[in-house]
Amino acid sequence: MGNNRCIFEPIGQDFVAKVQDPVTRVIIVGAGFSGIAAANSLQTCGVEVVVLEGRSQIGGRTRTVPTLGASVEAGGAWIHTPVGNPLTDLANFLSIEQRRFALSDIFSNMRLVGLDGEVLDTLERDRVMQLADEIETELTQLAPKYTPTHTVAELLEFRLLAITDASLQAWVRFVVYTGFQADLACHAEDISIANYALDAGFSGGDNSIVGGYSKMLSRLADGLEIYCDSLVSEVQQTTEGVTVRCIDGRVERGSHVVISVPLGVLKAGGIRFLPDLPVAKKRAIEQLGFGAFEKLILQFEQAFWKSGSACPSGVLIRDHPIFPYWIDVTSRAGLPTLVAHIAGPPALALAELSPDAALAMALSALATAFACEIPKPTAVHQTNWSGDPCSRGAYTHLSPVSTIQDLQFLGEPEGRVLFAGEATSMQRFGYVDGAYISGLREAQRLVSAPRVRLSAINCDPSGEIAP
Repeated sequence: MGNNRCIFEPIGQDFVAKVQDPVTRVIIVGAGFSGIAAANSLQTCGVEVVVLEGRSQIGGRTRTVPTLGASVEAGGAWIHTPVGNPLTDLANFLSIEQRRFALSDIFSNMRLVGLDGEVLDTLERDRVMQLADEIETELTQLAPKYTPTHTVAELLEFRLLAITDASLQAWVRFVVYTGFQADLACHAEDISIANYALDAGFSGGDNSIVGGYSKMLSRLADGLEIYCDSLVSEVQQTTEGVTVRCIDGRVERGSHVVISVPLGVLKAGGIRFLPDLPVAKKRAIEQLGFGAFEKLILQFEQAFWKSGSACPSGVLIRDHPIFPYWIDVTSRAGLPTLVAHIAGPPALALAELSPDAALAMALSALATAFACEIPKPTAVHQTNWSGDPCSRGAYTHLSPVSTIQDLQFLGEPEGRVLFAGEATSMQRFGYVDGAYISGLREAQRLVSAPRVRLSAINCDPSGEIAP
């Protein structure tokens, strides 16, 4: 690894309980942002590290898909609220460019279409979007005043009663439900309002990463000992150390292990722990929410959705069962590209379709929405995060029966077994930066230091991270 180094002290981690046993060799399970961040910082501190990844590539739930020369994010896609966000500092350190690609800008220029193809004119669309934005802002600002058992759905329905025009109410309901469900990857009935009561202190619109998250992560992974196609099935700890077994027969032994797999894998019981996890941790795993979010990426020779002065940033197709929400990512991909964001109930419905049936339905929906014949896509990529044994879904949220303490329980070490990942971040669960911070947190715990270092080659030598 190179000599360029950045220093980072995890946000909100004035003190992290240390491990008691000597740290000699650490096994990292999972090569997403949390696992790679932990491995990089540990190796930079001189600790022997090995990373086991069940997939054939690193990245976790971030994956930049190169299609016909363009790069599109099939998983995590943004640095949300980039001002103060540690990923912004990491991108600067790695000399990776960011560009503004704010969701607020996208939503403000969406085409709104009924299921039968009726298009709202500019005046109607603006009225719907303004009301939807007002309701969303009101709910998120008042979130700390509500009890955690209140769901987004019940609060939305109460607020929507103030709109007496039935047609307008239906449109606003569709837009706000689509927004909230895309945000948390599940039905609004399963979203506790407590999800919006937490504030990490970051600000600003959303940024995309030039070259994608894969570019950033590969830079951090350079020089690490990583074994892909090594799906972990069992983790055993004794007073002497840990033994990690993979389904392919690989066995790794060390002093400690960091489990950085998604919550969905833990929910599915994908890893057997010996001895078994304590009751509090198992209860946290059961009660925390873990949603479904898929993408259908379609690339074309021409941007047929743009004609004359009409250049929508995407389209919302009211009440479509699977494909209600499309974003134009051409400016980021470099080629004409539409991406369907399929979250919550639509994502579960998508799982029932074959890829061919899903594509046919998507093209039919776009044909109705834009009142034109849709050309054959030059490239197609459909995700299957829920069916992937290394993810089993999208990302974490607080359900009405879970609390912030469940996140804390999940992140607490059990002897030689430590836990990282966005589901263990008490303020930034569900975000890539939450995963990244959690990996650094566990490295800090293992090396018993107030700060940990990251190393990468060809970096900005002045790039120090000290939020």
